[in-house]
Amino acid sequence: MSLDELTHIWMEWPLLSDALSLLPRHVIALSAAQAPDPPWKTARPAQAILAGSLIRYNAELLDQLPNLRIIVRVGIGIDNVDAQACTERGIAFCNTPDGPTESTAEHTVAMIMAVAKRLKPGDASIAAGGFGPRSALVGNEVAGKTLGLVGFGRIGRRVAEICRLGLGMKVVATDPFVSPEEAEAHQITLADLDTVLASADFLSLHAPAIPETYKLMNRERIAKMKDGAYLFNLARGPLVDEEALLEAVNSGKLAGAGLDVFDPEPPAPDSPIRNHPNIIVTPHSASVTVEGRSRMEHMAVQRVIDLFQGEIPADLINPEVLQGR
Repeated sequence: MSLDELTHIWMEWPLLSDALSLLPRHVIALSAAQAPDPPWKTARPAQAILAGSLIRYNAELLDQLPNLRIIVRVGIGIDNVDAQACTERGIAFCNTPDGPTESTAEHTVAMIMAVAKRLKPGDASIAAGGFGPRSALVGNEVAGKTLGLVGFGRIGRRVAEICRLGLGMKVVATDPFVSPEEAEAHQITLADLDTVLASADFLSLHAPAIPETYKLMNRERIAKMKDGAYLFNLARGPLVDEEALLEAVNSGKLAGAGLDVFDPEPPAPDSPIRNHPNIIVTPHSASVTVEGRSRMEHMAVQRVIDLFQGEIPADLINPEVLQGR
């Protein structure tokens, strides 16, 4: 392949940055906005796709795209793309895991502070024409408290750094892929999951959605958390049993929660999670900042360019597809 052969690129949504300027002028950019039913209707000519999280790129869909040579997931999550189906059809599949780190970490810390300080019910009181009562808005300080992390990858490490250095929190984490030496280098305590659950005042999830983590936070594990603790999920929706979470918050077992991801996504219009005074929710937007989007979009376009220039693109999920190149 050569870059001259790239003629069409398709995007699940229009880009927010100028990343398309990296491409040769002859490349035609298409997007789902041009064909909302089905959203991928305009993708048939595409040799490259910049994918989001809402469309499932399974074998059935890939068979509708005969020219496709690469899918780049603009973000971290890869569970909505069938990597095996891509490999079987000679399609390279990448993601951009470094792009959203700072934005998602900052969003996590913002949620921790917002829930602890009871910003949602305070704002609702003012919006409704009231002013308190302040006795109903008593929150918690985070300084000196324990932050528990389930997953200590890029985002978890940045959250730990902000909370440890900026907020004076103690950090305990669990991650089967992190060594004691790495934990010591980051000045955090490494422990098993049950220890993290029992010690965390604020528990934040940063693990992938795989069969082993499906409904990781269920009734049994939430019961192991401290009374009055807080739970945050800015990773993947299937990590949390939302029914169990609601029960825990309603009963007072948990003081509150923060969610940026859901299962299903979006949550049902009548889901009590949407309007719960002690649960702050955002629409899978943790990485959506000007800087974060620009980084991810530029990385995604560069991966397409690298493939068509005969190079192995970064963060290739299925390297076997390029064996022998």
